[in-house]
Amino acid sequence: MNKIPLNYLVFDDENEELNQNKAKVKVNGVDLNLIFINPVNFLDLDTNEFKIEEFVSFLDEELKGKPINLIASDWNMVPKTVNHGAINALEIIKILVSKHEKFKKIQYLIYSGKPKEVSEVIITEIKSELKSTEEPIYSKELLSKLLEMKIKFCSRNQRFDEINTLINSSKTISLIVLNSLGQFNRSVISNTGNKDFDGKEIGNLLDLISVNNDLGLKFVREIIELSIAHYSEINE
Repeated sequence: MNKIPLNYLVFDDENEELNQNKAKVKVNGVDLNLIFINPVNFLDLDTNEFKIEEFVSFLDEELKGKPINLIASDWNMVPKTVNHGAINALEIIKILVSKHEKFKKIQYLIYSGKPKEVSEVIITEIKSELKSTEEPIYSKELLSKLLEMKIKFCSRNQRFDEINTLINSSKTISLIVLNSLGQFNRSVISNTGNKDFDGKEIGNLLDLISVNNDLGLKFVREIIELSIAHYSEINE
């Protein structure tokens, strides 16, 4: 039986975390593709500047065309620099969400050696922005986003158990259907009778679905309904 390919993203300031994930994250039936990013690599020690533009460009290149099922991040990674605030898990989420709507619907795991500190920082930031006379709406938008997003917190020593659990829960019917679709020739033309999908190559559809979860769910439903109709009395 072919394994289901699944991409997950990890941000951490310790390079050994890459090897630790490869050794400790194992899920039956899943072919894991770990994308590991260390923000410290974008810190200029000589000037104490964080190369934010290079960091964002690197994210664009690494994540282009890849559906991401889980994003795990250490809390503290790069302290505040002369040109940018601290790069922590919350800042990572802000950057990703500002890039594309799809990052609001991904499961996030934030781990820290001091979990209480995480909640205190988030609450403090929201409070300080609520008091601001310059951008009084931004904090409400931030709070709203945090409430609607799937964000889980855990201690650092529990992170691998949590990653395994969250990845295991990602083995959905949608993922299986899209994985099966990916086995076809990318140039095959879709012809389901649905104007949203007909005339598009499978490869183009998969690319569109990778950045639009709602479209993906709609397409999966279409495929399932057609399959049920084909193999049941509904089609008679």
